[in-house]
Amino acid sequence: MTQTHTQIAVIGGGASGMTAAYTAARAGAQVTLLERLPRVGKKLLLTGNGRCNLGNIHRELNHYHGSLPQATQILAQTDPEAFFRRLGVCCRTDPEGRIYPMSNTAASVLDGLRFACDDQGVQTCCDAQVTGMRRDKGGFLLTTPQGGLHAERVIFSAGGYAAPNCGTDGTAMALLRGLGHPVHTPQPALCPIRTDPAAVKALKGIRVHAAVSAILGSKCLRQETGELQFADGTLSGICVFQLSGLAAQYGCKLTVSVDLLPEWSREKAYRMLSELHTQRRKLPLEELLTGMLPKRLGQVLLRRITDAPLTEPASRLSPGQLQQTAQLLKALPFPVTGTAPWQTAQVTMGGIPGSALTDTLESRICPGLYITGEATDLYGDCGGYNLMWAWASGICAGKAAAGSLHRKECNP
Repeated sequence: MTQTHTQIAVIGGGASGMTAAYTAARAGAQVTLLERLPRVGKKLLLTGNGRCNLGNIHRELNHYHGSLPQATQILAQTDPEAFFRRLGVCCRTDPEGRIYPMSNTAASVLDGLRFACDDQGVQTCCDAQVTGMRRDKGGFLLTTPQGGLHAERVIFSAGGYAAPNCGTDGTAMALLRGLGHPVHTPQPALCPIRTDPAAVKALKGIRVHAAVSAILGSKCLRQETGELQFADGTLSGICVFQLSGLAAQYGCKLTVSVDLLPEWSREKAYRMLSELHTQRRKLPLEELLTGMLPKRLGQVLLRRITDAPLTEPASRLSPGQLQQTAQLLKALPFPVTGTAPWQTAQVTMGGIPGSALTDTLESRICPGLYITGEATDLYGDCGGYNLMWAWASGICAGKAAAGSLHRKECNP
């Protein structure tokens, strides 16, 4: 086995890995970037539906979830627009505060990172999956199909478990476990939420504007508004994705409550429904909610209220049933049975906890090893927050790893 040497080895050629490699090389370090796939940045190309929502101007920490208090300072020190301007990628901000490349393509962001790494002399090795990592004199010994690589410092940026077709299937986490790192249980996040298939079977394919709430007992843990999509056994849409971490955390104890008329109060919903009921008393029940909801959705809701055939006149609904209908319009419950599989998840919930890392993301268990991005126990909401953490953590680890080499030279 041919063994080579590098000052810093970066494991993973995704968003945080390429950022870390560029940053460390720019600081004067010799850097080797190891990517298991034939090309770097595959998952990055899929972000933002191919448009790459690379950050957000609203940086409140309530958009992040996990056990990484270090992230507060790390994120505060990162300006994604300034970082990408240095790489020649111009950005724009939409009315919701989401930052996109002006080209509106993720490919231009990947190109900017690739060009920057090449310019700084980063040696990029693809088809180079790291299958082993152990402490060695003066650093670490990594095992790859191309042979052994000795590195004085290692930056682990191999991601988590989400989107396994992009190379992030979680197998690399075994390298960290093998060195004694604790790992908070990884679970899918920013993904559809599974529910009783019978509850959504008749609704498959319907999309509505709604407010969705995560309900635990009698307490609302979080509410989001947006387009709700009914799929095969799942609830989907960005508003649902924002609740998926809670679904992973609480499982079957959680209920998703859907407000189909978020612009109206419950009183107004009942008043408008009563007017419709008066106007359409002679029409079939199945037509009562037409114009207020998609027809199939209205029928499903009414079947929760009455056993009467929906071909019978709407006048069959009693005042009590009318009140129940109004209540369901504002709070249609769906039991949570879990989250959709890793293939549908955007990010990983769980990973290396903050207690195992320093303020520069260096491992407390294995000094000289730095951990970035999705491998850490931190994930953000939809809206550019996860890529913002990828850039921020990559910059932090890249600077720190290169700086530690300089300190070593000054203090042999």
